[in-house]
Amino acid sequence: MAGKIVLVSGCSSGIGLSAAILLASDQHKRFKVYATMRNLEKKKELEERGKYVLGDTLFIKAMDVCSDDSVNAVVQEVISAHQRIDVVINNAGIGYFGPLEVQSMDSARNIFETNFFGVLRLTRAVLPYMKSNKEGHIICVSSMGGINGVPFNGIYCASKFAVEGLCESLAPLLKTFNVRCSVIEPGPVSTSFFANTKMISESDALLDEVDDETKHLLDNCVKKMRGSFSTMVQTPDEIAQVILEALDAERPHFRYQTNKNYVSAAANKLVDITGDKSMEMMHQRFFS
Repeated sequence: MAGKIVLVSGCSSGIGLSAAILLASDQHKRFKVYATMRNLEKKKELEERGKYVLGDTLFIKAMDVCSDDSVNAVVQEVISAHQRIDVVINNAGIGYFGPLEVQSMDSARNIFETNFFGVLRLTRAVLPYMKSNKEGHIICVSSMGGINGVPFNGIYCASKFAVEGLCESLAPLLKTFNVRCSVIEPGPVSTSFFANTKMISESDALLDEVDDETKHLLDNCVKKMRGSFSTMVQTPDEIAQVILEALDAERPHFRYQTNKNYVSAAANKLVDITGDKSMEMMHQRFFS
């Protein structure tokens, strides 16, 4: 069989871009990668880094995960060309950080439309073909925020919790069809994701509606997060390597924490049925 057919969302930068380049550049050409992004005006970096494989093992397509028509069109194009899609990497995502009481319902819906419904939309589109072929691997780029809720990051974390719940429900069923499902859980990553995350800060007029104590807690939380990013941050290339590890595994795990500094946090959450340790850990980390 020719190389695996891989469809990746959110490839204009960050993890999606790195994963697309890593797989398309495989020296044995084990992967044929369809790297997608909502806005093709942002494809320059991907084209430059992938110039030696572009048109051979790397193909760039426009796909908006928030649009049924856009997702279905790309999936049908790939299926028409290859009669299968072997791997889907759900990576597209956006963030929003700040006090919940000043985050609009429209903003919350926008986060879920990309982070959760985008995953749902693309997964639904490819599932019939994977099940029919009795072959496939669905990889969802979640976050440690999909295991442990992070203060002032509630809507983003909720969207990632939803992705984790969806994947937990799908994984046992899909195993019957020889379709694997894996969740990648990075901690802080040095990508433009953070630059693109809307952060309600001291200079934002929305904070006029927030009490002084919450403003103070927000300021302290932001400072501590930035401090942890400087010491624990990973590169998108490191996350891409974990994705490749999952694809190469004969029996891939369901969960992959990419950063060893956060493994204990995940372990505490998953073994403590009361949830008390996780809550206390977050309180101590950000507010004491």
